[in-house]
Amino acid sequence: YVRGREISRDPVSILAELKTMAERGVREVTLLGQNVNSYRYEGRAVDAGADLSAALRFPGLLKLVAAEAKSLGIGRIRFVSSHPKDLSDETIEVMAQEPVLARHVHLCVQHGSDRVLAAMNRRYTAADYLALVERMKAHIPELSLSTDILVGFPGETEEDLEATFELMRRVRFAYAYMYYFNPREGTAAVKLPGALPDAVKKERLARVIVLQKEITRDLMKSYLGKSAEVLVEDRSKKKEGELLARTDQDMMVVFPGDASRIGSFARVRLESLRGATFRGQEV
Repeated sequence: YVRGREISRDPVSILAELKTMAERGVREVTLLGQNVNSYRYEGRAVDAGADLSAALRFPGLLKLVAAEAKSLGIGRIRFVSSHPKDLSDETIEVMAQEPVLARHVHLCVQHGSDRVLAAMNRRYTAADYLALVERMKAHIPELSLSTDILVGFPGETEEDLEATFELMRRVRFAYAYMYYFNPREGTAAVKLPGALPDAVKKERLARVIVLQKEITRDLMKSYLGKSAEVLVEDRSKKKEGELLARTDQDMMVVFPGDASRIGSFARVRLESLRGATFRGQEV
């Protein structure tokens, strides 16, 4: 309500921007929307390689972008943010078929309690979310997920919080953006009863953060010994002669290499962990 109605960009302009980026040496592109899954272009665009006079939804846009990216030499496409209510089985199918689409999705859950989700007007239940995650992981090998988690929503109980812990344990997010509820003028939530004291909200958030750190660490350990394709993004800021790169799963890795490799892809074996960053060797 605060942001206003969504607008879907002309796909021709999106593909034109993709071409401009490729000409400038860009190797990874992110499709950005408040909710990219609700993309629906209803104009007429025949210059995008097909007659798009009918409504073009997000899976169709992904197909167009993936095909264009491959022809332009762009090696990786991401998209963010995804609302669970609109992430379709067709989108999952396109991701499974198109290797240029990164094996990572930021899928905002917000909470694990059905009662709180309903109060947030999220339009799905915890069971709906878990079923969607199961379908995604079944069809997209090596998929990683990240999310947003909001604690301290008006009326939240300890039982509601425990439901969130349970969902986190079942999904095993690679990472999460975690925060507590702050009233925001113009939203429906600001008028809800049952506001919690800041001290309670902060204490609950601290527990969520501790659990997510444990999950992240355990998940990253499961990747040790495997190899991953990475895009080299920069020099390592902590050690001379090392490069900083990002995996398909949106995880960071450092490995020995020359700065001339920045902007290129490499195959790296993940050998150890330093905090939330892998240390590896090119293979």
